[in-house]
Amino acid sequence: MSLNCIICTKPYDNGEHALFSTKCGHVMGKSCLDEWANGNVNQSRFNCPVCHELILISDCHQIFNLPIELLKIKSDDSKDKYLNEDGILKDCLSGKLKKGSTFFVEKGYTELKGNKMIHFSDTHNGFILVAGIVNYELGEWKYEWGTDNRRSFVQIFNGTDIFYSEDFRSVPLTAVAFNKFREDAVEFCVGFKNGYLMNRVLSLPNKDFGVPNKSVLINEGRKINSICFLEKKKVVYSVGECNILSISTDNFCVKENWLKNTNVRSKGVTNLSVINNRVLLGVMYGCIYVFEKYKIPYVLYSDEFKWVKSYTYDSTTNKILIFKFVPYCLWDYFETDFSEIRDEMLLSREVRGISRISKYDNEGCRREEYTTYLVQDFQNTTYCLPGNFNTTLISMEYCGKYFTHSFLPDEGNNMLQLHFVNDTFNVVGKKIIENLDHCIGIFALKKSYALSSNVVKIPIVLIFCEEFTMLNCYTVI
Repeated sequence: MSLNCIICTKPYDNGEHALFSTKCGHVMGKSCLDEWANGNVNQSRFNCPVCHELILISDCHQIFNLPIELLKIKSDDSKDKYLNEDGILKDCLSGKLKKGSTFFVEKGYTELKGNKMIHFSDTHNGFILVAGIVNYELGEWKYEWGTDNRRSFVQIFNGTDIFYSEDFRSVPLTAVAFNKFREDAVEFCVGFKNGYLMNRVLSLPNKDFGVPNKSVLINEGRKINSICFLEKKKVVYSVGECNILSISTDNFCVKENWLKNTNVRSKGVTNLSVINNRVLLGVMYGCIYVFEKYKIPYVLYSDEFKWVKSYTYDSTTNKILIFKFVPYCLWDYFETDFSEIRDEMLLSREVRGISRISKYDNEGCRREEYTTYLVQDFQNTTYCLPGNFNTTLISMEYCGKYFTHSFLPDEGNNMLQLHFVNDTFNVVGKKIIENLDHCIGIFALKKSYALSSNVVKIPIVLIFCEEFTMLNCYTVI
C-alpha cells in the first residue's frame, strides 16, 4: 500500500508536507493544502481538489502515526505536480522539462443551482454559455416535466461568476451559439422547438449581471435545428426540413434563403459551421454536407457503416474532427432525430483535412468542390459517452508553424488525454478526471498562446450534465 499527496503526487513527511485529510476523505500534504486554499478568494472556504465539495480549512485534520514505510516511498515523476504556471516556466527555463511534457492546473469548478441539466453549450473569450432544462424534484427522485410544462434556461458564466441568466417556460431549447466574430460585446443566439429565434447582445462584464442592450425575437414557426454566426452582423440557421436562412442582426426583417431555387428535399440540418461567407458545413442523413449559397448541397464526408453524430471544424488548419456511431438497434434513420439522443453511445473518431478539387460535369463545365483526406483514424477505438458529447480542435500559429491539439477521453473514460494533432495523433498528456464518462463537451475557453519560446498554455473547460470544470493545460513544444 502507498499514499501520495493528491495535489503534488509526492510522498508525505513529518514536517511541512505532513499528511492531512479533508472531511470528504481526500488526503494531501499540509503545504499543498495551504497553497490550494490560498488560491481561493475566501481562504477559509475552498473546493476539494478531487470531489469539489465546499469545505472549511478547519474541516481538515492531520493524520498521525503514519507507518514509516509509507513515508519512505520514492516520489514518482507525475505530470500533475504544479499548482501554478510559475513553477512550470521556471523548470522549463532551467532545462528540467522535456519536449512533450504536459501539466494540468485546475482553475475553477461550478455546479449549476436549481436542478438544471445542461444539453447545449458554447464558449468564447472566457465566457461559458450553458443551456438546457430544469428538472423537478419529487422526494429523492429527479425527473423531466412534461414537454408542455418543463422550463428551459440559458446561463452565461464569466469564469465561475454568473454573467447572465434567463428561464423560459414551456419552450424547449434546440440550439445555442455565441457570436465569435464580436470582441466588443457578448452576443448569442438561442433557437427553440416552436420556431422562435432569440438574439441577445450584452455589454461587457462589470461587477453586476450583464444588462441586455439589444434583444430581438422572431418566429419561424418550425423547429430551429442549428445556429451559427456567418459574420459579425449576420446569423445563419436551419429550420424544419432543410431550410437554411441567413438574417442580419441589424435588421431582422430581411431574411435570405440560402438554398433558394435548389429544390432540395431532405431532413433537418444540424451542426452548422462556417467555412466562409458563402459556404457552410452541416450534418444531414448521417453525413457531412457542403451547403454552398444558392447551389445544390453535396456530401463532403460519409461512412458506409457509421453515421456522423457531430464534428468540429477548425478554420485555422482546415481540419475536421468527426465523431461517428453505430446505433444499438436498427432504427429507421430517416424517421429518427439523432441530434436529440442523449443516452450513452459507442462513439469513434476520425480527423480529416479539407481541400478543394476541380470536377467536370458531362458537358465539360468545371466546378470546384470541397473534399476531405485522411489525417488520422481510430477505427478500433470507441468510447461509451453521452450521445451529445462533443469536443474541438484547438490550433495556434507560432513562429510560422501550426500547433493543433485536441482533448479526448481514453478507452476507460476516466483519463483525459491531450493529443497533438499534426500529421500524427500522439498522446502527450493525461489527467484523471472524476466522472469523465458523464462529460458532454470539452472546449477551448480562450485562445491558446505561447507563454515562452517552448511552453504553450491551453485554457479549456469540461462541461458535464450539471457542472463544469476549468483547467489550464501547459505543454512543452
